[in-house]
Amino acid sequence: MNAAGAYSLGILAGGQGARWGGRDKGLIAFQGRPLVSGVVTPRPQGAEEVLICCRSHPYFYQHFADRVLCESVALQGPCAGITALLSAVAYRTLMILPVDLIGSPRQVIAALESEWQEDDKAIFLTDTQGQHSPCLRLHVDTLADCAAYLDEGGRKVTGLLERVGARPIPVDAAWLKDADLPASISP
Repeated sequence: MNAAGAYSLGILAGGQGARWGGRDKGLIAFQGRPLVSGVVTPRPQGAEEVLICCRSHPYFYQHFADRVLCESVALQGPCAGITALLSAVAYRTLMILPVDLIGSPRQVIAALESEWQEDDKAIFLTDTQGQHSPCLRLHVDTLADCAAYLDEGGRKVTGLLERVGARPIPVDAAWLKDADLPASISP
């Protein structure tokens, strides 16, 4: 259980689903299964635990995670979810993915596993143009900075990444595709 590469996998599922008419994106069917299933199934070998931070429907999400929790501050964006997940982990690092990642979750996970260096505090994936994604990996030592950023009113993931000194890792933009809009999963 304490293998050097072991980490906690956290899924951000707390969005308001505004572009989806308020629907919970993680539970929307894509290719015959809920979006959340595409991110956590099969379970990555290095993920010793899977946590999901959601805004509602924890009873549905419990089938896909070891533990389900709520944002540390409701409706305050992904930084609140990141902080909640980071405060609940059992391992030294937390890999975070959005629940609506439909590009290539396996390649994203592999990049976050292979690019992590022992002296890293935080890394995040960007496309080759430098556009950030909510696919990141954090050391538990960043919890205080994340909580302080949130307490100061910080809401943008870019600001949080800057605060913790995250190192960008460029990857193929197709890997980072998400189901941000209904058209993104239409046949």
